[in-house]
Amino acid sequence: MRLTFKKKCIACFLVLLVFLFACNKRITDAVETAPTVVLPGFGQENTLEIASWNIERFPLQGDVTVDKVAEIMLDLDIDIYAVEEIVSESEMAVLIDSLNAADTLAGYDYRLNQFANDIKTGIVFKSSILTLLSETVLFNGDSDFAGRPPYVLKLRTTKNGKSFDFTLIVLHLKAFGDQQSEDRRRRSIQKLADFVTAQLQNPANDPDYIIAGDWNDELDDPANDNVFLPFLQDSLHYRFLTQSFLGDPNEYSFIDGFESLIDHILITTSVDSTYPGHTTEILKIDEEVNQYIPQVSDHRPVAAKFPIF
Repeated sequence: MRLTFKKKCIACFLVLLVFLFACNKRITDAVETAPTVVLPGFGQENTLEIASWNIERFPLQGDVTVDKVAEIMLDLDIDIYAVEEIVSESEMAVLIDSLNAADTLAGYDYRLNQFANDIKTGIVFKSSILTLLSETVLFNGDSDFAGRPPYVLKLRTTKNGKSFDFTLIVLHLKAFGDQQSEDRRRRSIQKLADFVTAQLQNPANDPDYIIAGDWNDELDDPANDNVFLPFLQDSLHYRFLTQSFLGDPNEYSFIDGFESLIDHILITTSVDSTYPGHTTEILKIDEEVNQYIPQVSDHRPVAAKFPIF
């Protein structure tokens, strides 16, 4: 059937409408789903930065989460993240590819604790200044650690002709506030303290330890209810960097519902005395990142910087 000129015009108009609608739909979707993350940087040229970040069941919302986490990491410019609740290793690889596509000099890399259960601990780090010397786990199979044995990594950072060797332990302790869960955290912390203290007593060992992660408990509980006493009572060897936030109702790391400070960074006093100018912050990125809780995490990163370089 031949179309008249008028009918041809109508048909072309309809096709054009469909085309424009489809294009507008794609543009609208792109605007709605594209991450809009602009954060002040935390990293500095003369410091080594270490953050603990529970990225809740990463990635919560697939590609949207991966994109937002990549933009957050690029903006913060932190050298090493101790990460918790990594569910998808393949998506972690996609995250690293995105970071390296945007920053070709940092050499982002990652490692995951393969002995952990389905929510793994691990690290994301800049291989341009950090070398992984070894990795292992402690207390594998011990139920007090809830299927997430402490992940131990020996690292060396080198920059501007200066080097620093240290041991990083990444934790994700048993959750929940029932008595059984609390007792498991108490026992796991005692075991960890016994292990590290024994290492420190051997002068042949490196005394520089940083223990970071989701400890799932608060430092300022009363003594009869405080799971951290093995570390808190040994001020000769240990210091919690998050102690400086105690008593401030605006400083907390768990943000969904019951607001609490349960993510901590612990250092040995050898690190404290060698780099006394270190600083620590709870990074309130949820206040800047749209849809942070449903799309990224229910935890804020806790980050420290050490003036090493």
